[in-house]
Amino acid sequence: MPETTISKLSETIFRNVKVVDSYLKANNLPPPSFDVDGPAVMEVGPDGAHVEDAKNKAIAAAMELVDLLVGPFPSLRPLYNGTSLQAISKWKVAQKVPIHGQVSFDDLGKQVGVHPIDLRRVLRYAMCHHRLFCEPREGFVAHTLASRKLAEDPMLADGLWLLSEHTHQAQCRTVEALEKWQDQEPTHTAVSIMAGKEVTLYDLLQSNPEHASKFVNAMTSFAKYNSRSPNLPKFLHSNAGPFKNLGKVTVVDVGGSRGMDAIMIAKISPDPNFIVQDLPPMIQGAEAALPPDLRDRIKFEAYNFFTPQTTVADVYIIKQCFHNWPDHYCVRIIKNQIPAMRPGTKIMVIDSLVPPPGNMSLMAERSARAYDMMMLTQTNGREREAEDWKNIFRQADERFKIVGMTSLGYPLDVPPIGLIEVVWEC
Repeated sequence: MPETTISKLSETIFRNVKVVDSYLKANNLPPPSFDVDGPAVMEVGPDGAHVEDAKNKAIAAAMELVDLLVGPFPSLRPLYNGTSLQAISKWKVAQKVPIHGQVSFDDLGKQVGVHPIDLRRVLRYAMCHHRLFCEPREGFVAHTLASRKLAEDPMLADGLWLLSEHTHQAQCRTVEALEKWQDQEPTHTAVSIMAGKEVTLYDLLQSNPEHASKFVNAMTSFAKYNSRSPNLPKFLHSNAGPFKNLGKVTVVDVGGSRGMDAIMIAKISPDPNFIVQDLPPMIQGAEAALPPDLRDRIKFEAYNFFTPQTTVADVYIIKQCFHNWPDHYCVRIIKNQIPAMRPGTKIMVIDSLVPPPGNMSLMAERSARAYDMMMLTQTNGREREAEDWKNIFRQADERFKIVGMTSLGYPLDVPPIGLIEVVWEC
């Protein structure tokens, strides 16, 4: 009898977990744990790329194995519920639980102003579905690793706020929005319906100073935290040749937030100077936070990419901005760069570059589809394939020539990322 699929998947899991386990033991590194004092990420060394690969293969095989073993019916009766995450975020539950102690549901209920029985129901869901908190003895709440990180890092807390308040709540209104509007405008989304007015997510957040600040923190946390070891090369550098050999040029990072990518590129490419552009709230105080040795090479500048570009540069980097917007808005952003461009000027887009279905792992595809649906709910943006990028630049101007599309890898936490290199030929 031929070997079954579930047997092959089991062997794949075992084989790759052994690679991970052996490396951790050989290097005296702590294994993954839910414990409050466990490691936040599996910090393999610079020699551990094969371990990261083995980890991802084991995860993908485990996902497929679970789906096969449980059968089709759970997919038709999904049990996911975003209420617990919204409640934990809104009530700041993580900050009210002692890091290495316990608190009763009764006392915690009094602190958040909720009946303890209902609080218990909410948190027990989060315990088993999200690994947030644990119940070391009946009736008492303590931290797990995940909830401790949430308690200690305001940026992570703001990231959860953004998702729970503006994504999870809006998801159930997405079908309604699609039926009401069919023009893919960023003001015609499920978020718009939730807000009760035709407004973009960004305008909605910027209209409230507190929310604008939380949004900045949330975006920073998404860029800062992922499941990949910080000792391994960033995905931006996986195929770093185009960044290492920029030469003595001026690079503008359009929508570059706090300058994290400019810092990374500056460290591996000593010649370029950088100008990081973003909206004023995003860049406020960013220059003072730069590493001292890079302050003469990295400057910040207020700019809205829906207005014409006035800063002349040799290279414009636009990272993970386009997936937030529908196609015709992406065309506008690109057209707005033209006034400052000269023959040979480059645009380097770092954004989703999703292979066609069936050409990536289950883990990568699930990530891509999940983000695609999130963009649909929030902004009418989307994750794009190679042909989509060709169409966008063709619509912007026939003088744009795509000279390269390079995969930068399949991160665990975000869709497949690519580098699209474009030259302005006029």
